Amino acid sequence: MHQPSRRVTTARRALSAAAVVAVAMSPVAVASAAAASPGTASAASSSAPRTTPTSDFTADVRSIDHGRGIVTVRGTGPVGGSIGIAGDGVEQVWTEADSEGTWTAAVRVGRGERVLRVTSQVTGQVIDLPVELLDLLPPGMLATVDGIARTIDLDGAGYPGAHFVIKDNGTVLGETDVDADGSWSFTLRDLAFGSHHVEAWQYFDGTHNGGVDEVYALSGAAVVTSTTASRETERVSLAGKAPAGTTLRFSDDDGPVLGADGRPVTATAAADTTWSAELPIPAGARFWTVTVDTYDGSTSLGTTEARITVPIALTGTVEELPDGHVRLSGGGEVGGVVSLETEDGKPIADSDGTPVQTSIGRTWELTLPRAVLPDDVVVARQRVDGVEQGALRLVLPKQPVGPGPHPGDGGGSGSGGDGGGSGAGTGVSTGVHPTAQGAAAGRVTEGSTNRLAYTGTDPSVPVSVAGALVAVGAAGLSVAQFLRRRGARRH
Repeated sequence: MHQPSRRVTTARRALSAAAVVAVAMSPVAVASAAAASPGTASAASSSAPRTTPTSDFTADVRSIDHGRGIVTVRGTGPVGGSIGIAGDGVEQVWTEADSEGTWTAAVRVGRGERVLRVTSQVTGQVIDLPVELLDLLPPGMLATVDGIARTIDLDGAGYPGAHFVIKDNGTVLGETDVDADGSWSFTLRDLAFGSHHVEAWQYFDGTHNGGVDEVYALSGAAVVTSTTASRETERVSLAGKAPAGTTLRFSDDDGPVLGADGRPVTATAAADTTWSAELPIPAGARFWTVTVDTYDGSTSLGTTEARITVPIALTGTVEELPDGHVRLSGGGEVGGVVSLETEDGKPIADSDGTPVQTSIGRTWELTLPRAVLPDDVVVARQRVDGVEQGALRLVLPKQPVGPGPHPGDGGGSGSGGDGGGSGAGTGVSTGVHPTAQGAAAGRVTEGSTNRLAYTGTDPSVPVSVAGALVAVGAAGLSVAQFLRRRGARRH
């Protein structure tokens, strides 16, 4: 058989190789032709494989609700990828990253220091987040309500560095922060009268962590800061505070308190909220309750009461004693002091130069030599706690024409209860006289005078007449006896 030449063999091998290459390249040629055809573009693109976008995996703590034991965690990760959160004392939670590649989860965590282990199920990455759950005390709040200034001052306690939001009847009025020592304060101003629901909510670690609320009543009732009852003026002075521009009306069990003009007494609070009023003391008043009503026009803002102790009016009598002394006695306010003075206000002193005075128990009494006192009138003045509380003008018996007791001779004595004692050496004694009579009291009023046997007139004339009559009688008796003896001898 004829064998092909070497050149032919080589050519055949080249053609076979070209055919194999042509067959191998045929899919690419078909794909290229399809791509070149306008009607097959969308079909070709839909058959192309897709790649999933990825995000960096992150995690951090957004907030800690210590009261409920809830930690909110957030972060980023592969879209649709699962994230697991677990740890010691941590309730396991699963979540997924959303279409934006972000995720969030609320995890219940036990008290104390914990570690949240956050794991990406796509990448296998793990992030540890240390947290601490606190045992918090409830925030505290104390309020000082001032209806006069229309304010509520709040003082409270909270977590150091926390932020407080203050609401009144649901409306936010302001914010404040807790100091390093755990204290905070806030003042609500220009409040309306009535009820106020005050809330103080505490925020830290990214969320609300407790709060406190209370309801307070804001009253416009006047405040009475001072009461003074004076027997000098026979008036009670009241003073205090009330909302500026308000009107105050006064009443007692008998109705509105009337002034000297017969009209009800009223007062108006000044711009600085102060007010004052003077009320006449009712007859026989001792413990007096006055009701103070505050009005804004015809609207009542509140009521308060003033309780007043009216000092007992000073009373006194004058009694002349047989030995020439004078006893002054009477009644007055228990614990007060009675002193004597002349009508022009000069204090009366004893022989040692000490002002004459005595304290008041149930009654008071002073016994003095007549010569110590003025010629006609003495004034007894009452003081209670150093404040003058009325005086009496007491008319004295006339001074005797003849010799009288010397101021230093003493000889007077008090009898009975509160302040009795001897006046020896001073000419003054104190005590309680059982026949003391009351007298009406005013600024300076007239006292009563009682006189005993001694009238104060000169006794020399009646004594001389009596002596002459005695002498005549004695002489007549002697003559009668002489005539009787002569007649007996004759018989």
